[in-house]
Amino acid sequence: MNGQVTYFELPSTDIDATQQFWGSLFGWKFNEGNFPGYSMIQGSEPMGGSPHDDATRHPRIYFAVDDIAAAVSRVRELGGTAEDPVTIPSGLFAHCKDDQGVEFSLSQQA
Repeated sequence: MNGQVTYFELPSTDIDATQQFWGSLFGWKFNEGNFPGYSMIQGSEPMGGSPHDDATRHPRIYFAVDDIAAAVSRVRELGGTAEDPVTIPSGLFAHCKDDQGVEFSLSQQA
């Protein structure tokens, strides 16, 4: 498995405030995403996004994997939980939790 951080999300319940804070802090620009209620963050490395109306209070980190089905299976074998993979234009992702409840996501490029 790769494990490189490839993407992150900053959840928001007030996208204007989120844009103001993070844009002022790091100079990032927020643009409309591929679907309503989601902004892409430009200027960060790696690239990020911001789901609107998401009350989660911590960033979500996406780790690269070569085979998402195998990675999801391995998370479950290790005592964590993993949602089934979801297909998006850039590939696949699955939201997971480790065996202590720490949230993270896995992603596989298209």
